[in-house]
Amino acid sequence: LCINLACIAERVDEQLLPSLFRFVGHSFSASPSQLGQLTFSRAVVQALASPLAGVLGHHINRVHVICCGAALWGLMCLGFATASSVGQGLAFWAINGIGLALLLPAAQSITADYYPQHRGRAFGTLHFTGAAGAVLSTLFATNIGGVRPLGFEGWRFAFVSVALASWCVGACTFFFAVDPRRSRDPQYRCGSTQRVLGCAGPAYVRAVQILIWLSRPAGAHATGIVGTAPWVALVYLTFSFQLMGMSDVQASLLMAIFLATNAVGGLIGGMLGDWASRRWPNHGRICVCQFSVGVGVPLSLGLPLSSSPGAVAMHAVVLGVMGLAISWPAPACNNPIFAGEAGGIVPPHMRNLIYAFDRSFEGAIAALGAALVGWLSQAAYGFSGAAEVGPDALVNTAKSESLSSALLVFTTVPWALCAVFYSGLHLTYLRDRRRA
Repeated sequence: LCINLACIAERVDEQLLPSLFRFVGHSFSASPSQLGQLTFSRAVVQALASPLAGVLGHHINRVHVICCGAALWGLMCLGFATASSVGQGLAFWAINGIGLALLLPAAQSITADYYPQHRGRAFGTLHFTGAAGAVLSTLFATNIGGVRPLGFEGWRFAFVSVALASWCVGACTFFFAVDPRRSRDPQYRCGSTQRVLGCAGPAYVRAVQILIWLSRPAGAHATGIVGTAPWVALVYLTFSFQLMGMSDVQASLLMAIFLATNAVGGLIGGMLGDWASRRWPNHGRICVCQFSVGVGVPLSLGLPLSSSPGAVAMHAVVLGVMGLAISWPAPACNNPIFAGEAGGIVPPHMRNLIYAFDRSFEGAIAALGAALVGWLSQAAYGFSGAAEVGPDALVNTAKSESLSSALLVFTTVPWALCAVFYSGLHLTYLRDRRRA
């Protein structure tokens, strides 16, 4: 329960800034590319810090690692609330990435240890609770961003609120969560600084060797990079709805529908992956992934560029189907394979490190997605002016079309490539399992 609460808090923090792009852009007089740089700074630092999180979680109590992450990202949320320029926000949000990096590898490896027989369903549940946090963040932040509670700008109040909530979750995790590895294996019950530092080098080398071995025959990290990029790019979705002329309530509800169905889709994907793995051990999980990423292409093309009542309803339907269908790869295939399920390809004692290095390799490059969407909307599709909703509806519509076109490029193309790249796993997965 505490691990799931921590994942909820992590996704609340991650979704917070994208939900407030309109208000932060107005306050900072920022362009779309500058807003993208804020997200990029957080994502790339999170990716580069993941190996550190992996080594810490490999040698010391993973619950303590998660608590440190919650404390740090709460502090950075508080700092961002005081920022008055893009430069100041960039510094706080980049350091925030370190806090977020500490959580995910530890949470995933703890989940794998707790549920060895039903990892697809367990990772689906973890995905579900994290997505629930994103829904809460979207509904809360988007609707409070334009008001002034207690005399503060709404977006600043939202960041302070998330900081306080993160610290509360971190405290609950510290006092009530248990690292199962430390209770089952005596070698993990005592971990000194010297031991961590002494083992860090060999652990790094071994983790890199495993990841190179996994990625060389199957293009696994190419798949992860192109599959992650659209999710990073979608941070602009709420802002694009607001530019179309939708109210904050409509935009937040559409994003809530997408994220809520994404949560349910993660559960469905995890169970489908378990079923497919039992039916076709060497190909089932991979086929589930290929269908999931492939269906994202036509669904993205089906999103209308209008804010009329009929178009809003169409958005809700398409986003609901997208959320259900495109969220399967991680809980159905990627996480169970890295968990070292029965016949898996990752040694159990290396799980935390492998999750961390996988996030590092894939996340560092995929993080470019948000920055490139902002740049492309300006350079290729004519977005001009600050990233804010102005009084001129025609100008807002032109901005919306530019941003939506850039979003379409950075969703359809990566998802199509991802479906193709997954084909390599059909040829190599059985061989990798035998070599493990």
